Amino acid sequence: MLAADQAPSGERNHPRAIPMAAIAFINFNLTIGCIYGSFSVLLAAVQSRLHIGQEAASLGIPAVSLCCALAAPVAGALAARYSLRLIMILGSLLTIAGFVMLAATATLPLYLIAYGVLIGPGMAVGVVLPGTLVTRWFAVNRGKALGVISTALVIVVTPEISAWMVHTHGLPATYLMLAALASLATLSNVFIIDHPPGALATGMAGAAAEASGMSMVQLMRAPRFWGLTFAFMASAVSSIILTVHMVPLALSWGLGATQGAYLLSAMSFMGIAGTNLFGWVADRLGAAVAVTLVVFNSGVLWLLLLVHPSFAMGAVIIGLIGLNAAGAVPAFCAALSEVFGRESFSRGYGLVQLLILPFAVACAPAVAYSHTHTGSYATSIIAMAMILLVTSLGAAAARRGRLVVAPA
Repeated sequence: MLAADQAPSGERNHPRAIPMAAIAFINFNLTIGCIYGSFSVLLAAVQSRLHIGQEAASLGIPAVSLCCALAAPVAGALAARYSLRLIMILGSLLTIAGFVMLAATATLPLYLIAYGVLIGPGMAVGVVLPGTLVTRWFAVNRGKALGVISTALVIVVTPEISAWMVHTHGLPATYLMLAALASLATLSNVFIIDHPPGALATGMAGAAAEASGMSMVQLMRAPRFWGLTFAFMASAVSSIILTVHMVPLALSWGLGATQGAYLLSAMSFMGIAGTNLFGWVADRLGAAVAVTLVVFNSGVLWLLLLVHPSFAMGAVIIGLIGLNAAGAVPAFCAALSEVFGRESFSRGYGLVQLLILPFAVACAPAVAYSHTHTGSYATSIIAMAMILLVTSLGAAAARRGRLVVAPA
């Protein structure tokens, strides 16, 4: 259905668009699943093997996040000029090398190098470029395709697989298993075709279009870029805050820690539906409209948290927040290509991954600080709700046709 649908202009997706979407799905899922799905499960074993404390062992994820954010704009810029197939193969090989190094090392410096220098850039490629591949191949139903590829299913099973592996075969074998999973992405990337055949038939017209897209400087000069980006950042920050503070937040409502964990599961479960729902909304109503709905709905739902809901009501509210937050990814990706053109997508999405870094790092400690000094989450809830509602106005302002910018 994704390949065959036709736009009013007569554009159709090439039949090979579906295999390209499948490759993008494999890359995104294996990247997120192998890195985030295994980390907390392996933390105790890492502490034991490296003879370090929990604080030091936990530095792996900040190392990944920092290096991923720094590498994302580079990956996006390279993808606009060079072979997407080659870059995605290299990115998946970096991830494999990182896990192999983790299996071999027993020292903290090499542990951090593996996560930061190897897995971090590999994750940047695995997060930014699958969307780029889909954006190139899907002229219609792009939002749906982006929703499908960003549906994180592998992360549902990797914690259990990793827990069984580390208990049965030990930490090095578990990291080698993760390297083997990551190698599936490398295998699939061999079959990537950089551009639809029609573009290739015009003598590298597709590559020329990518190179002629807006530069990162031009994107940052566009108010509509910031309107969409701030909305996406607000949605991402709200997810991070709930992921970190869900259990203590539930305790402040008089619920138990186990119930807080269930609320977090509800958020993740509804997110699977959200990626596909808002991908569909982006195709039907426009991607900027979908981004606006995501952040506006989330702002209203955050305000409902002020009533200290019961477990049942909290499950509904938190689940709906997860639904909207997960939908922000395909909606925002579709909006970037819709407003600025598909040839600008990789640069724009890579740049956003860097811009979001300071907010992603600071938001959870800021909420903890507020809670410690006020004894309540109310201030943080109100602030987050207002940020979401205000940024929805910026996203709504981007609801116009494709932007045309003169060369710098």
